[in-house]
Amino acid sequence: MLGNNLLLTNAKIWVTDRIIEGNLLLDDESGVIQSIFKSSSSTNEQNEFKINLRKKLIIPSLIDIHCHLRDFNESHKETYQTGAKAAAAGGYTHVFDMPNKQPAVISNKQIQGINKTIKNLNSVKITPFLLLCSETEELLKYKYPFLKAYLGLTTGNYLTTELDIQNFIQNSSSFLSVHCEDNELIERNKIKMKDELKDHCEIRGAETELTSLSTLLRIKNELKSNATLHVAHLTLTRSIDMLKNKNISFEVTPHHLLLNRDDYTRLGVWGKMNPPLRNKNEQGMLLKAFLEGRIPIIATDHAPHTKEEKVNSLRAGVPGLETTLPLLLDKLKPLDIQKIQLIIDVLATNPRKIMKSSSRGIIAEGEVADLTIIDLNMIKEVKGENLYTKCNWSPWEGKKMKGWPVMTIREGRIIHNDLF
Repeated sequence: MLGNNLLLTNAKIWVTDRIIEGNLLLDDESGVIQSIFKSSSSTNEQNEFKINLRKKLIIPSLIDIHCHLRDFNESHKETYQTGAKAAAAGGYTHVFDMPNKQPAVISNKQIQGINKTIKNLNSVKITPFLLLCSETEELLKYKYPFLKAYLGLTTGNYLTTELDIQNFIQNSSSFLSVHCEDNELIERNKIKMKDELKDHCEIRGAETELTSLSTLLRIKNELKSNATLHVAHLTLTRSIDMLKNKNISFEVTPHHLLLNRDDYTRLGVWGKMNPPLRNKNEQGMLLKAFLEGRIPIIATDHAPHTKEEKVNSLRAGVPGLETTLPLLLDKLKPLDIQKIQLIIDVLATNPRKIMKSSSRGIIAEGEVADLTIIDLNMIKEVKGENLYTKCNWSPWEGKKMKGWPVMTIREGRIIHNDLF
């Protein structure tokens, strides 16, 4: 279809806060929405590649502000190519890649290397984060726009000190995402609880999150700052309450939203992640907060490991780029306008706002044509062997869900297509 405008016909289209039936004409050259119309034909059919969507729903494309695309010394788990395919299949057009890789992303040379690697993917947009730690390149530390801090050791064993956070807050106006688990408390718990798998949820219990979050709030309150602070993968409504009116944003993952300790007992290592799953009551309160609109962003924390690493090394982390949207669609069925609005808010609108995306995520004439097309009636079973992620497994294995993305369009070009 190179050189042709893309015409999406017979569609249901999300426009602001309602669904209309009609057609979308996307301009191939500029990558924007040229027109939205209800008639059966447009003005220049010979230059159009036409797709009949048969009443499938078009929404603004998704943005994931927290994923781990591995590559380099971890290319056996995931590469930028396989991760981009997984993201596109999940309905995403832009993802933010975390820096706790092997090697860790701490220099301008590494950022340039990542950008060179992803330059010719012709798929989703990938923005790399920089790791905030004492080894991070000094000239880059306070100027790079997106940084990640780890207050608790996790995959990669990188740790950000309180001093690192203090210096950043005082010297930067950039975006800092913080992994809040108190490392001292974790280490003390490890001495008392020896079984890394069985005791994982207690070793990294709720107090590790609450204590670490208290530390971050104390540092912020003590220092004047222009930095934008964000907390990754919150798991507790108590944490949400602590952040109220603090001018700090946060995200929740689909696994913390929908799984709990009972599921961990069932899943074992396949349900191991940092922070861990919480008890059923805490998970239920988190889900209630989501349904009440109190959670602004759902981020995947897509963290692939090979099956061998999960079994033999008990690695923490689960893949999620391809299952997040269907999980929410399925959980919220039967869908209505308010529920669709909630899903768009947490996966598309609010992530764009917080990351100051150039794509506004609005379906209107003249806006960037970043779109996700959903078959709301498709029922499909999760099978690891059919996923695009290189690790080829999922904690949702065998789960049948209703509502799946079937096409993803970035700047007017199809980057994923399950329709034909």
